[in-house]
Amino acid sequence: MSLPPLTIPQFPLPFEIPEMIHPVFVHFAVALPVLVLLIELINLFTKKRALGVMSFFFMLLIAAVFVGAYLTGGTDGKAAKAFLSPEAKEALLGHKQLGVYLVYASGLLMLFKLFSVLIRKTAIKVLFFLVLIVFTAAVFNEGKKGGALVYQYGVNVKSVPAIGKVTEPKAVTETKKEESLEAPVAKEKKVEEVQVSEEKPKVETVTAETAVTPEVTVEGNVSK
Repeated sequence: MSLPPLTIPQFPLPFEIPEMIHPVFVHFAVALPVLVLLIELINLFTKKRALGVMSFFFMLLIAAVFVGAYLTGGTDGKAAKAFLSPEAKEALLGHKQLGVYLVYASGLLMLFKLFSVLIRKTAIKVLFFLVLIVFTAAVFNEGKKGGALVYQYGVNVKSVPAIGKVTEPKAVTETKKEESLEAPVAKEKKVEEVQVSEEKPKVETVTAETAVTPEVTVEGNVSK
């Protein structure tokens, strides 16, 4: 099921975003929600104010990391888009759309955390914990799609722009290599067979007409 289109307002940045740093933000975007999830699970039982403050700090960091992941992902996506197949472009668009949702969700999750800290009720904390689980699951799903873009379609891989086309699957590539190696061998074998057939001496066939029966004379004494 595809998500409804959602966009993030574009603002001119005072600096240029370099390529190939999207994976750095992605690793933090996956790890931080898991860390916050563990902190919140512990805090459900200990109810320590210090853990709540730490969790809120990490929520701020998560929102910043997701914005960075969105910006760097857009740069890498634009650089690789011209070399991708229609199927890869569609997968890239779906990955980008889910990323937009996660950027907004990280901001809302941060506000929800602030609300739960102010209310200080167990029910609100439990609800926040459940929402955090859903958010973390969505992050893992986004990471899975991003991995498929890299390993299946070659997005954000330097060799793709260098080659100028999408890298073919390994099985197809290996098959073509074997065919290209077998072609010269088959050609040489065919040439050798032709040469052997030309050098092979012709054997004359002997027919009944050309056969000569040797004359045998028997000498002996004949008694009278």
